[in-house]
Amino acid sequence: MKFTLNPVALSNQIVRMGDPRTRDYPLVTNPLFVFPMVAFYLYFVKVAGPRWMKDRKPFDVVNLVRVYNVFMVVMSIRFLYLILPFTYLPGGHYDLWCQGITGFMTDDMRAYYKQGWIFTAARYADLLDTVFFVLRKKFTHISHLHVIHHTLVTINVWFYTLFAPEGQPALGLALNVAVHVVMYSYYFLTTLGPKVRKYLWWKKHLIIIGNAQTFLVLCLFVNFYVKNYSRKRLFVDEEACTGANARQGYRGL
Repeated sequence: MKFTLNPVALSNQIVRMGDPRTRDYPLVTNPLFVFPMVAFYLYFVKVAGPRWMKDRKPFDVVNLVRVYNVFMVVMSIRFLYLILPFTYLPGGHYDLWCQGITGFMTDDMRAYYKQGWIFTAARYADLLDTVFFVLRKKFTHISHLHVIHHTLVTINVWFYTLFAPEGQPALGLALNVAVHVVMYSYYFLTTLGPKVRKYLWWKKHLIIIGNAQTFLVLCLFVNFYVKNYSRKRLFVDEEACTGANARQGYRGL
């Protein structure tokens, strides 16, 4: 493959290297869509948005935020309902602790890949919550950690959708969606006013849930690495040692 600096040709090369089951997804796997979107997001929420809102009153977008949050909850629940039966629930095809790439193209897996486009688009839509913070002038909510999180999640989702749409990443995907059900439900309830907010004492547990999800995914990655790469390295080392001993024996003859 010849390297090129032409952005369109380079984008096509990257997409062609992706998984043939997902690389033709409209927009969501296209670098020319994803990376400019991330760049615009960063510019708007950190520079253009605050500058534009500086001398303006906050926009009243409460109803829009409510619709957005409900939509995200419904989409997340729908996604879990559709993918869990043939992945991790009893009767599914996936191993909870360490799942490799199957390459299956059964009807169930075709349905899984179709849902992958929806999941990816929904994760890109997560960027809108920061946009709403800008429009409401809640700049204290737009921390560096918040922006970095959204940026990395967007790029990671693009990468896994294009290059590793199944296997062990599916568990991280399912956990992420489950956390989003709780998170967006909380966000919706906060828009209902002080009478409801006083019952949202469990806000602190959202951080615990998010950290637990991250820790579990890290454990799964370490387990996957040990079971695959470490064993391969051990095999290679043993093979090299055997070969060296054989050569020494040959020289001693």
